[in-house]
Amino acid sequence: MTDNGGFTLNGTPISDFGAYLAYAPDQPLAPDTRDRAVEIPGRAGQYWFGSDAGVRVFRLPCRFDCQDDAADLDVLTRAMARHLVDVHGRPRSLALVFDDAPTLSYHVRYEGSIPFDRAWVGQAEFVLDLIADDPYAYEDADYETGTITTSPGTLEITSSGTVSTPAKVSITNNGGTEIAGFTVTIQHEVTTCSP
Repeated sequence: MTDNGGFTLNGTPISDFGAYLAYAPDQPLAPDTRDRAVEIPGRAGQYWFGSDAGVRVFRLPCRFDCQDDAADLDVLTRAMARHLVDVHGRPRSLALVFDDAPTLSYHVRYEGSIPFDRAWVGQAEFVLDLIADDPYAYEDADYETGTITTSPGTLEITSSGTVSTPAKVSITNNGGTEIAGFTVTIQHEVTTCSP
């Protein structure tokens, strides 16, 4: 078994298909990069124009286990295959949530093929390749409410996200005096770890 227990696809646990993660999955630390660089004749190396985040690929080693016979295994594999595609047989967008990070979801789709090795009757191993075209994980929106009762007054709201995310600010005047001359300031802070 693995440390994280498994994952869900669009809210359906992998165990509903009679499968589980065989061992810890290959979860990339960061997505691939799309580098923009050009080699210039007569100059060593290359000139780098910057990079953007590319796709994130998940290779999930799974196993169908403990089925009585090959027919039972076939039922499970067909059910899982139907979950990965739409009614036209095209890969569909799925929310991937790992059991060890239940508040984070990736928007993924099935990619490639899923050959599986029938270790013995009723058991098969396979690697499920999923690709996240948008490489970032998402959490539910976090709302914070505060009240400013003095003038001038400030209200600080801190995001726990790791990617710069635009904030939605809604200001409501519950008092009897008109609000005038307010300023909204957004600061980005970088945290580093020292060895």
